Amino acid sequence: MEFIIPTWALSLLVVFVTIFGAFAVQRFIAFRNASVKFRAAITAELGNIYPTPSAWPKDIDAFLRAAFPKLQASVAEFNESLPKHKRAAFMEAWHAFHCSTGRKIDSQVYHHYMSFSSNPNPQATFHADVSRLLFLAREM
Repeated sequence: MEFIIPTWALSLLVVFVTIFGAFAVQRFIAFRNASVKFRAAITAELGNIYPTPSAWPKDIDAFLRAAFPKLQASVAEFNESLPKHKRAAFMEAWHAFHCSTGRKIDSQVYHHYMSFSSNPNPQATFHADVSRLLFLAREM
């Protein structure tokens, strides 16, 4: 018993695989470009204090409030390039970065990056939060 595949079916399969492959490559390139752009924006705004806090500001709250508008624009732009199933995790990381209370109504509450008795190492907290934010933007 021979199994014969019609030529038209094979041709149709090749066309679908080619089209799907083209869309996958385009999506990958778009994500990679957005990832590079996002990482560059984070580095430009937070370069003094991330990944190595060489010049930790005396008033971290004022520093991060000044950087917030550009960071928020970069986050919104990068979020659009993420696959839908990864957007919620990315937005949670963004919220953890700019809100120490965990409440959705609070914005730009940077107490978790200030040195208090309950937070003896705010720089480590900051590094962990930014690393979590950049995790989805890692280069492939």
